[in-house]
Amino acid sequence: MNTRSPELVVFTPLPPSHSGIAAYVAELLPHLGQALRIVAVVARASDVVAQPDAEVVSEAEYRRSAALAGLPHLFQIGNNLDHAHVYRAALRTPGIVVLHELVLHHLVEALTLGRGDAAGYEAVLAENHGPAGRRLARLRRLGLFQPGQRFLLPLHAQVLERARGVLVHSRYAAARLQAPRGLPVRVVPHHLSPRVAEFDGLSRAAARQRLGLPEGVPMLLSLGHATPAKQIDVVLEALALLRRQGQAFRYVIGGEPGAGLDLPHLIRQAGLEDCVQLTGWLTEADFFAHARAADLLLNLRFPPGGESSGALARALGTGLPALVYDCGPLAEYPDAILAKLPFGPERVPAVAATIAALLADPAGLAARGQAAREFMRRHCSVETSCTSYLEAIRAWG
Repeated sequence: MNTRSPELVVFTPLPPSHSGIAAYVAELLPHLGQALRIVAVVARASDVVAQPDAEVVSEAEYRRSAALAGLPHLFQIGNNLDHAHVYRAALRTPGIVVLHELVLHHLVEALTLGRGDAAGYEAVLAENHGPAGRRLARLRRLGLFQPGQRFLLPLHAQVLERARGVLVHSRYAAARLQAPRGLPVRVVPHHLSPRVAEFDGLSRAAARQRLGLPEGVPMLLSLGHATPAKQIDVVLEALALLRRQGQAFRYVIGGEPGAGLDLPHLIRQAGLEDCVQLTGWLTEADFFAHARAADLLLNLRFPPGGESSGALARALGTGLPALVYDCGPLAEYPDAILAKLPFGPERVPAVAATIAALLADPAGLAARGQAAREFMRRHCSVETSCTSYLEAIRAWG
């Protein structure tokens, strides 16, 4: 057991939270913990679960320890209520911010409008975006709001006001930070889960048998939280078009449905009830089994929120090829490992035609998958992430 005094406080969600960032941090902590004595702060006592090479405490326990407050802090921030305690701490305490996505608008909404605090929502918008932000908040009180406005007004500047430095996962995110002048920024690409190697021996046929999926039919897959930004409505329309053209497939949506997305209705509307499967949240073992079973991952995010998908990184690491829109952080991946489609007005026929072309070339798909596997394992190891973190902590902590 590590008996040194703590050297770093990390505010974060951790498993069993379903947040992808929770899994990311759990993978990183054992490596950071070899160099630093870490205390990880989770929201509630019920969230405290032992982690290798880190002590885990609740936010209430952290507040009772004056010694912890004086240590260097690191904040793992994402765009949902799993990160509420992290967000609050970053507003009041100097430290290093790991901004996993630029758009925090949904989180701010939940912490203000979700609790009846319209004035608080307006104040954050005005602080971040001036008169335009205040105007949007006031129009929203009148019922005038479009979901896409969240991406135009991302609401992350406030968590950087007290930051000593910020880590992001892409050049796209680094270029679009609304940060104080002079704030140091480093890009640390999203690492590949070390667990991916555990499933190298699982063949596609064995994975399908384990999951009860049919052999001999192309399997298309979406992974992670099923949100409107993942364009699943467009995918379903494209698949309905392909089916009318005689293409056989099974489409599995592997992840929890997001608010505002009625997947059963969309599936019925597309007439695809017999060939689309909803799994809900997947355990890690089932996540990797689905990735090994599939022929093609569909990860058509738009608009980009500056996020780098952990689900995509894991899938690529298993050797699963993917189709994405050629924008945002996804555009930074090599063309050899991702099939990239321009985002345009004729999305449904374009997505359908691209899926059909990819499935018609099994050798090309296999080559993309192999290139993806090799790239992720060579360039995106958790050890490389840990080295970048330690450099930042020593420079800014």
